[in-house]
Amino acid sequence: MSLSEQDRIDINDLINLHGHLTDAGELDQAGELFTPDVTYDLDDYGRGSLHGTPAIREAALALGEANPVGHHVTNIVITRIDDRSARVQSKGVGIRADGTAGSVVYDDIVTRQPDGWKISYRKATARRAALGEQEAGAREVLESLRQAAISQSADDMSRLYAVDAVHEFPFTAPGVPSQLEGRDEIVNWITAGWKANPLKYERYRTLAIYDTYDPETIIVEQEALGTSASTGEFALPNLAVLTVRNGQITRLRDYVNILAAAAAMGRDI
Repeated sequence: MSLSEQDRIDINDLINLHGHLTDAGELDQAGELFTPDVTYDLDDYGRGSLHGTPAIREAALALGEANPVGHHVTNIVITRIDDRSARVQSKGVGIRADGTAGSVVYDDIVTRQPDGWKISYRKATARRAALGEQEAGAREVLESLRQAAISQSADDMSRLYAVDAVHEFPFTAPGVPSQLEGRDEIVNWITAGWKANPLKYERYRTLAIYDTYDPETIIVEQEALGTSASTGEFALPNLAVLTVRNGQITRLRDYVNILAAAAAMGRDI
């Protein structure tokens, strides 16, 4: 049996209501949208899966001012599963307080409840690439950055940075810049270091990777392992805050351990 016209109207209203309640901050009314045991999959945003309406409310409160100020749903497609459930695909545009926008795809399962249709499962996926392509996320770009450093490839390094990227060194020393601006300045400085320094990176050891409220920003604790022509094997500890937009690095805060790097090169600061 196909869905009735009234079922389709009610399901459309349900999907549309999400934006109205969320933008109004009426988080206590999540029960009008979701089943009590709903699963809300936010893996693509680095936040895992939320289970139950209280978890959804708490996550929204924790996000605070980073929440979009406007949720606008479009392109609703409803496909019957059985008499009590249906799949709903839709797209959304989120407007942030600073005027920027993001695109999302919602993949929902809605179920018929005694008080009407409710969302029992929702997966939200960010749209970051055109024409169905999948852009590299922050973790993929991190791995490519490591490989470019190991192979000392200027071309690969250049492809990873956005034209207007910023590379910062919060911990610095004489002769080490505190900030590099623009792809050319960044790559030229990195490649000059490859020629001048006796360090050869061989691999990286990941100690921890932390997701942030910005799905395109990660925090990485790592060690660069390799060999120095001056002192032999080394392990350089490092913490980095990496932001990626459209598959390229836009900002990298590089908390390099200056003392450890100087010791590996056999130099005094």
